[in-house]
Amino acid sequence: MRFTLIASALALAVGTNAAMSASEVQSNIDAITQKSAETKDVAHSITVLNALNKGPLVINDFKDIITLATNDITAMNSKRSEEAALDSVAALGSQKKRQSVGYSAVEQQGICNAFRSFVEVHQDLLRVVIGKHGILSTFSFTKPIATVLQTLEGGVDKLAFGIIDTVPTCAQDATQNKNALDQTLKDAETTYSN
Repeated sequence: MRFTLIASALALAVGTNAAMSASEVQSNIDAITQKSAETKDVAHSITVLNALNKGPLVINDFKDIITLATNDITAMNSKRSEEAALDSVAALGSQKKRQSVGYSAVEQQGICNAFRSFVEVHQDLLRVVIGKHGILSTFSFTKPIATVLQTLEGGVDKLAFGIIDTVPTCAQDATQNKNALDQTLKDAETTYSN
C-alpha cells in the first residue's frame, strides 16, 4: 500500500512539472537563430580598421549562443527526465496510464522548420567568420575563436541530438541539417586551428 502511495505521489509530482511545449522549443531555437543572425551582421562588418573592437564582440556573441544552446539542452533534458520518470512509475505497476508528452506531427514539423532555419543562419555566420580569418588572425583572434568554435560544436551537437530525439516524424531531415552544420563547423574549426 505504501509503495503504491509513493509511486502515485511521484507520478503526480512529475506530471505537474511543465514539460516544454513545442512552441517553447521553437521559440528557444528561434532565439539562437536570432543571436546567430546578429552575430553574422557583426562579423560581416569586420574590417582591418575595426577588428580590434568587433573581434571580441563576435567571440562574446558566440559565447551567448553557447549559453542559449546550453539552456535549451537543460530544458529538453528536463522534459526527457520527466518522460523517464513517468515510464519508471508505469513500470513499477502504477495503475495509471502514462499520457504522452510527445509532440504532434504538426508540432514536430514546426520544430524541424525552426531547426532548419537555425542551421541555415548559423552556417551563414560560420562562412562569414571563415571569410574574416585573414583579418582576425592579424589581430590574434585565431585561438580564442578556435576555442569558442570547439565549445560551440559540442553544444550544437547536444542540442541537435535533443531535437532529433523529440521529432521522429522529421528526424531524418533534422539529422541531415545537423550533419550539414557539423561540416560547416568543422570547416570553421580547421580554418581557425591552423
